[in-house]
Amino acid sequence: MKNWLVLAILFGLTSCGFHLKGTSAFDAPMPYHSWKIDGGSMQRALEVVLRRQPDVIVNTEKPDVVVKVISATQDSSTSAVDLSGGASEYLLTLNVSVQAYRHDQPLGNPIQVTVNRYMDYSDHEVLAKEDEQRMIWRDMRTDAAEQIVRRLAFLPVITDE
Repeated sequence: MKNWLVLAILFGLTSCGFHLKGTSAFDAPMPYHSWKIDGGSMQRALEVVLRRQPDVIVNTEKPDVVVKVISATQDSSTSAVDLSGGASEYLLTLNVSVQAYRHDQPLGNPIQVTVNRYMDYSDHEVLAKEDEQRMIWRDMRTDAAEQIVRRLAFLPVITDE
């Protein structure tokens, strides 16, 4: 009986279009094989996400494409205040701009990504909130890197002639 239930759930999920992240038939393959990242604070996140792509080599000596992070800025602003006038919620914003180059020539326009997160704040839990904020920033960098790599999959292909 359990097997039938599992099978019914599996068919239900697949028929509605559910798929795990990165397993869609619509995911575009990367247009180039070897990549180099010049990423600053986004270096690790971009490398990790690019390495998950099939048939991609990262940080080779002679890459097909170099991805340079033009800017990566983090901003934190008060989103809500409590009755005493203290901050009760912050809006964390990460803006990243990258440009892909092939043979020192830009490929397309710069890619710009903005990731926003809200974070509750309490003066009674300062140390825990600092740790939470660090984890949120790391997750935001990963999200931005995933968005950038998805957009890199649609770079124009220029052949060597």
